[in-house]
Amino acid sequence: MKSQSFEVALVPAATTPERLEGRAVIVVDVLRATSTIASALSAGADCIAPQPGIEAARTHHERLGPESRLGGERGGRRVDGFHCGNSPREYTPENIGGRTLILATTNGTVAMESCRLASLVITGAFANISAVFERVKDEPEITILCSGTDRRITSEDVLFAGAMAERILSAAGESGHELKMNDSATIAHQHWQFASNAIRSGEKTLADFFRVAHGGVNLVRNGYEEDVIFAANLDTFDVVPVLDLKTWTIRAE
Repeated sequence: MKSQSFEVALVPAATTPERLEGRAVIVVDVLRATSTIASALSAGADCIAPQPGIEAARTHHERLGPESRLGGERGGRRVDGFHCGNSPREYTPENIGGRTLILATTNGTVAMESCRLASLVITGAFANISAVFERVKDEPEITILCSGTDRRITSEDVLFAGAMAERILSAAGESGHELKMNDSATIAHQHWQFASNAIRSGEKTLADFFRVAHGGVNLVRNGYEEDVIFAANLDTFDVVPVLDLKTWTIRAE
C-alpha cells in the first residue's frame, strides 16, 4: 500500500532545515506575504526575490537596479523608501508587470529560510489553495510551514493547514493509500473542521476568524481590514508560486 506523510509545523521554530530535507514544503503566511506573492505573480511580476531582512532587500535592489521593485513591511506597515508594502491589493499589472519584486516581510520571507534543504518549496494561501493542492497532492512527503506572527502561532495559518489537511485526507481516502499525519496536522484539521462548520451554518465567515486572530487584529488596528477580507477569499488566483532553491527566486509554475 502506498503511504504518504503529511506534517504541519505551527511555527518555524517547531521544525528544522534538517527535518524539512527532501520534503515538499508549503510555506504559508496568509496575512499577508503568501497572499501577496500569489497576487504579484498573477499581476505579471517576472519573479519574486524573498529576503530575510530590510537591509538585505535594499542591498539586493541596488544589485538588480531601479527596474526592480521593493516591497515589504515591518509591524504591518510599508517600510520607508519601499515602492510597495505587503498588501496583495497593491500589486497591479501597472506597477509590477514584468518586474522583479524584492520582498521582505516580518514573518513569511523569514520562514522560507528554513526550507533550503527541501525538495520543493511552494507558497500557499487561501487565495490559491486549489492550485497548490493539485500541485502537491501526489508528493510522498509534505510539510506545511506556518509562518505565524511575531514567532507565535496564528489562527489563519493553522486554518490553511487544516483546510489542506482535509483535502489531502480526502484524496488519500479516494486512492486508498495510507496517510500519516503528525499531531500538529491533526490539530490544524480539527481547527479547520470547527471553523468550516460555523462557516457552512452561516454563523461566521472565514474573514471573521481572521479578524480575531493575532495577525488579523494587528492588520485591522493598522487600517488593513480590506486585506483581511481579501485573504479570506478562496481561489482568487490559479497560480502555483515555486521557490527556486538555487536562485532563491519565486516564479509562477
